[in-house]
Amino acid sequence: MTLLRGDWFYIALVCIDAFFMTRPYLYAIQQDNYRISEIFKNKRLRFVFLIDVAAVALFVGIWCIFYFLQTRAFWGFLIVLFFFIAEFAMYFMEDLPTRKKPLKYTKRAMRCLFFVTLASAATVTVAFAIGNAHIPQTYMRYLVLFAFPIAYPLMFIVYCSIINVFERINNRRYERRTQKRLNENPDLIKIAITGSYGKTSVKNFLHEMLSQKYNVLTTPASFNTPMGISKTVNSLDGTYDIFIAEMGARRTGDIKKLMRIVRPQYSVLTGINAQHLETFKTLDNIKKEKCRVLNVGEEGLCVVNAKFEDDVKKYLDTKRAPYVEYAGLDGERAFRAENIRTDESGSEFTMVFDGEGFQAHTPLIGYQNIENLVLAATMAYKLGVEIPFILDAVEKMQSVPHRMQLICGNGIKIIDDSFNSNPDGARAALETLELFDCRRVVMTPGLVELGRCENEENFKLGLRMAETADLVLLIGMRRTDPIRRGLIEGGFGGEIHIYESLSDAEDDFANRLHVGDVLLILNDLPDIYDEKK
Repeated sequence: MTLLRGDWFYIALVCIDAFFMTRPYLYAIQQDNYRISEIFKNKRLRFVFLIDVAAVALFVGIWCIFYFLQTRAFWGFLIVLFFFIAEFAMYFMEDLPTRKKPLKYTKRAMRCLFFVTLASAATVTVAFAIGNAHIPQTYMRYLVLFAFPIAYPLMFIVYCSIINVFERINNRRYERRTQKRLNENPDLIKIAITGSYGKTSVKNFLHEMLSQKYNVLTTPASFNTPMGISKTVNSLDGTYDIFIAEMGARRTGDIKKLMRIVRPQYSVLTGINAQHLETFKTLDNIKKEKCRVLNVGEEGLCVVNAKFEDDVKKYLDTKRAPYVEYAGLDGERAFRAENIRTDESGSEFTMVFDGEGFQAHTPLIGYQNIENLVLAATMAYKLGVEIPFILDAVEKMQSVPHRMQLICGNGIKIIDDSFNSNPDGARAALETLELFDCRRVVMTPGLVELGRCENEENFKLGLRMAETADLVLLIGMRRTDPIRRGLIEGGFGGEIHIYESLSDAEDDFANRLHVGDVLLILNDLPDIYDEKK
């Protein structure tokens, strides 16, 4: 097998093209911890692949026409060159600067990017060499280059699967190192927080309360995977008293793995619902997995949203059961919030600690924020933070970005709840919206990853919105149809506008929003769900 003079030019084109082709595929799998299956449900990738097929068909047609010319070798060179220029242009524009969650060029992403690029180029090189040996007409070899974009998805799956084996081995090394560092200091207090919703808010609230007395290290943003926790632990040293780890779960076994790494003595369970039912398969699996955060041992303490006491009692390991404190908005609990008054200026309520009430005020809005504050305050109190310090933290507490965050500007109030994508959170957001005495606008693409319950929950969301909203902006033609039907059946008398994408809706804001309106942004789906082609 040999390469002809000038073949390296084509191989270089393939290498450059493969580099840019890999990025959108890498972006798709990065959204779900590098699981290869993500590329099959990414609508944008399917659309780009169809464009590839059309481009190949067009250039192969041109190639066939020039086959009959004596100067076909020269023309074949030009056709292939322009083909790769078109491919490069398409994938260059497919770069992801405007994505809501852009491609993160982590060390793992860079390894995957270069390995798949080089392996794909090597595959084409071998195919080219085989073609030279078995195809007498050199002009026919160009079919290998035209076939590359069609075969690329398969190449990506194969080569990414290969490197994932080594990445898993590398991840286990990081996890063992993280586990060792967390166990080096026996006095370190470790707290795990999980739930179908509210975990990032409770984590941030608890951090502020505990920081009144302790030096606290907390996983940032939504760093709730094994690697996210490992990166945070790199900053851990002997000056820290407490480590708070947010734990996310999309599949059975995720919480179990994180608990094995962190081994916390304390935990908080914020709530359970059908979020990620699509990947968990059953609600029972979700409940069982979330309740694994309660496995902190007999000497441990768990703070649990009181609404889920029955679930906790069903799945709690009675052999090594920790002490469980139920807290929330339930009027019978020793730790609770009552006499709640919440409006657009903030919230006032009585926070009860062990049966004794204290007046509290916070700039946060909505009942769900109050519930999250109570869960955090209960854990802070149990860890020895004095009540005045807790109340002071509550008074100064700021909204977590994109989670019931009130933004005012240009005469319009915005309730940014774009990270909320679960039924309970959606209902709570609509309850908060009702507190505003003005024209109420809801913009949403609906709820996802609810499996067989998705259409039903979106229909219920439409029914609830019909009672609250004056104007509804729906993102996505097909997914939001159950919401539209729920609005109609609920007797909605306002306007409904449907857009293909979020950008289309934002471009139409000037025509739809008026000064004095309040806009609730309810869920802002990842780009893999974008229906716009």
